Amino acid sequence: MNNHDEFLDSIAVYALGSLPKSEAAAARAHLRTCAQCRAEYDALRPAVDALALSAEACIDGRSGPVPSPLLRARVLRTVRQESRTPTIAPSRLRPSWPAMVVAAAAILLAVWTTAANLMLRSDLTQTHDQLAQLQAQNTNLNRRLAAQKIMIAEVMDTNAKRFPVNGGEVVKRNDHVYIAMDGMPMPPKGHVYQAWTEHTGAQKMSPSITFMPDRSGVALVSLPVNASAIAAVAVSVEPEGGSKAPTTKPEFVVKLT
Repeated sequence: MNNHDEFLDSIAVYALGSLPKSEAAAARAHLRTCAQCRAEYDALRPAVDALALSAEACIDGRSGPVPSPLLRARVLRTVRQESRTPTIAPSRLRPSWPAMVVAAAAILLAVWTTAANLMLRSDLTQTHDQLAQLQAQNTNLNRRLAAQKIMIAEVMDTNAKRFPVNGGEVVKRNDHVYIAMDGMPMPPKGHVYQAWTEHTGAQKMSPSITFMPDRSGVALVSLPVNASAIAAVAVSVEPEGGSKAPTTKPEFVVKLT
């Protein structure tokens, strides 16, 4: 084998960066003067770079595979180990670089397939989570609709006791107390309506829930009290979050007894 053939056989090993320093220096010098070896090197180099940058990737849930240098180091160690074991003749190793390139391509395919599977699994998990959230929202909506149906039925019941107020009425049905308003104006910005209840025998009103009418001025509110223990109901305009004591003149005060 002539000197040129020896350099040509070493191009793949040099491209991987595994030639000993003494041989690498000679290979660089040869590449500067040999067009054939230079073409061989240029053909191999992109595959080696892709191997170093793409394989054995870490997986990022947002951006997918992230380049890692681990596989390049592993391939280099393998090449160095094989270079110490002559496969054809003790005097010269003829590395089978096509086999190494095929193996590297197979590793790349396996890594990217694994990355794709992990990302698909992540997408499926996210889809399942979104579906669970939608189901929970649907359950809550159904519960609210059921509660509203009950309120409407009790407010419309002919046996309910009604106490007219400006813009609506307070309705007492069984153990429930409702505020039913029609045409209630929106409170000033940063304010809400707050209900107040006076328990039987009490000397002052106690704070209850806050609420807002819809755009048409309709509000239907169930007060969290036992109707039999309440002597009066009032509503006032209060800052968002409610107040512990009324800060404005009540919109109305109605006695339930």
